[in-house]
Amino acid sequence: MAPDRTGVFSIGVVAQLTGLHEQTIRQYERLGLVAPERSPGGTRLFSEADVLRLKSIASLTRDMGVNLAGVEIILKMRERQQQLVTLARELFKHLDEASRSRFESAVRGDEPGLVPTGEQKLAVSPPPPARRRIEIKDGSEDQD
Repeated sequence: MAPDRTGVFSIGVVAQLTGLHEQTIRQYERLGLVAPERSPGGTRLFSEADVLRLKSIASLTRDMGVNLAGVEIILKMRERQQQLVTLARELFKHLDEASRSRFESAVRGDEPGLVPTGEQKLAVSPPPPARRRIEIKDGSEDQD
């Protein structure tokens, strides 16, 4: 189930839930990493989704050492990934059972691909690359 996007938490509560300082949360808002709702009086109201996002940011910065530019890129990639997953699910709804089965089989690697290989010799798989022996010289060879 998707987290609720209705703003209900104050910045003080969010600071306790995430372990982040209130000023840090405000900085993340200024940078556009989180966008809480505002009450008619201007108070920040954070949603459950905002809290999860801030926890994710805290994990990336504290535990993994990612800087804020990297955090922004990672968050955008996650959002794009979720959009693609949603699109794929929507597309799958329109596939008939046979098409869905063929696609899933291809993704799993059950089928060799579009061009048959092997006994029919319609296409021949290239031989594996030859293994080369690498010699490391220490530079102490006699030079005349």
